[in-house]
Amino acid sequence: MDKIAARARFISDKLETLLNWAVITCTAAMLVVVLAGIISRAGFNAAFHWSEELGRYTMIYAGCLGIGLALKRGLHVGIALMINKLPRNLALVCDIIGRILIAVFLVVITIQGIYVCEIVSMRTSPSMGFNMVWVFIITPLTAILQLIFLTLMTIEDIAGGGMWGKSLVTRPHNIDFE
Repeated sequence: MDKIAARARFISDKLETLLNWAVITCTAAMLVVVLAGIISRAGFNAAFHWSEELGRYTMIYAGCLGIGLALKRGLHVGIALMINKLPRNLALVCDIIGRILIAVFLVVITIQGIYVCEIVSMRTSPSMGFNMVWVFIITPLTAILQLIFLTLMTIEDIAGGGMWGKSLVTRPHNIDFE
């Protein structure tokens, strides 16, 4: 069982590293694009017509991809605050119920996100001219990534000794609630 937990942790850590770089790349691209737009307007009195739109899309991508990282790291403040205040047994029950509810919500978001992508597939970006599916695909993609993290965390918790609640209750985080 420890091998399964170690394998789940390995996959989860590799996916986390990949997402870290994706968020860094999106944030850096947003910074460069927005600065280029500002400099072109202020310094040369000629705006890049696409800079605001691309900056907005890269910000959306960075934020959405960061949601998966927050789930993996146990940084959803409301969940941690509530769970940490409960007695251990009740916290474990809440952890199980919470994981089920999160999974159901993510499946609904995935399905609805795919549906929205189908609706916007005939639309193009106003200033850049690309298909809007590339903007809206982040919604189901983010939900799928979170489902993968949730599944890997659950496998790790069960296979690592049946410690239900480890990820939401005792997984270390960097938030000081005091």
